[in-house]
Amino acid sequence: RRLHRSRARPPRTKMASLGQYLDAAAHAVSVKDSATLALLFDVDSVHALGAVRSALGDRGMNVGELCEEKVGAYAPWDEIFASHCQCLGANAEGRYDDAFVAMQATIAAFVKDFRAQDTAWSLDALMNLVRGAVALATRADDEAERVGRQRKDSRLGDAGAALMLVYRNTANTSVWEKKSQCLFLVISLFKIYFKLNTLHLCKNLINAVNLPTFPTFDTFPVAQRVTYAFYVGRLAVFDDDFSVAEQHLEYAFRRCKSDSRRNKTLILRYLLPVKLLMGKMPTANLLQKYGLGEYVDVVSAMKSGNVRMLNDALKTHQISFIKQGTFLVLEKLRNIVLRTLFQKVHAFSAEKNPAKGNQVNLHMFLAALKWCGCDMDIDEVEMIVANLIFKKFVKGYISHKSRVVVLAKAGAFPAISYDDDRPKVAYLQN
Repeated sequence: RRLHRSRARPPRTKMASLGQYLDAAAHAVSVKDSATLALLFDVDSVHALGAVRSALGDRGMNVGELCEEKVGAYAPWDEIFASHCQCLGANAEGRYDDAFVAMQATIAAFVKDFRAQDTAWSLDALMNLVRGAVALATRADDEAERVGRQRKDSRLGDAGAALMLVYRNTANTSVWEKKSQCLFLVISLFKIYFKLNTLHLCKNLINAVNLPTFPTFDTFPVAQRVTYAFYVGRLAVFDDDFSVAEQHLEYAFRRCKSDSRRNKTLILRYLLPVKLLMGKMPTANLLQKYGLGEYVDVVSAMKSGNVRMLNDALKTHQISFIKQGTFLVLEKLRNIVLRTLFQKVHAFSAEKNPAKGNQVNLHMFLAALKWCGCDMDIDEVEMIVANLIFKKFVKGYISHKSRVVVLAKAGAFPAISYDDDRPKVAYLQN
């Protein structure tokens, strides 16, 4: 079943003071007003920040006592809001590291109460805390880098630990409504792990999504399913698991909104290299539509077997490809381009000497490579062809003595495939 979460609305009463802010908090908790509670836990809410700023100049105010006075009847919410007020105050003053530490305490106290609840009425507020934790951790790390402060572990990594605590308490529960944000939390953790380059931590999350206890994939919003498939596809690209990468990235691209040009382009930056490795060429219209001009020469080199053109294209756009994390994948295209060139040499040789149509003299292939700007000797050429045969791009064998490649009479150039024995993720077929 699908679960639709309400969006936070600003409270009708203007919160000009911290007391009014806490009055609104007490009322939201008493009537279980999820929308107002979510807004109160938004670290960048102008209402919440304004209320806290009004109290910053009052050094005689004891925030903890005020929270107990206003919200103490709904314990442990007084403790939760006391921590959150400290977070808001530090955020208002630009002390992002202190704000994040207070946010950690807020989340820990919130989750402790959330775990004991038999409903998910406060889930929207918890998700706002999750967003706030990531935002404050990012600001704290940026601030530390700006002032040159050294720290063993990043605050973003600490935010990942806080998010994992939240995830465990939403996923491992019998209350179905609490599970409705599981995929959002998985995606949020993906973003952190990719930014910190701790990609190995993604594997456990993927395994969790595939468990039968995880909500059915198609019950989540399309945007979340697309984002999840995009990250799983990217991870598969980095793992050289190209069949799985193609499956997930294709899923993300097909289901991404047609007017989301930027997102579709981002998906294509990883899907295109995978498709090219599969020997599948994009159209010129596709490259033009999504502004992917860096692939024009790459595709031309693939079609013509021009090794020099491929090398030049990779060199020209090397920095861009490295930043995207696709350069090493694109380098693997050399084998495909070499196979195309070898295929053309074979066609020329067969036309010239039909009686030996399934044989290719390595010296002829050497001449073609030299024309493409590849300076090598006959032994290196033999190694290239041996590698193509080993990788099953070409079917045949090499006669070392006569320097001739004897090709299979049928299927000498089989379809390119990277399939393996790993099971596919069935729900992506929905």
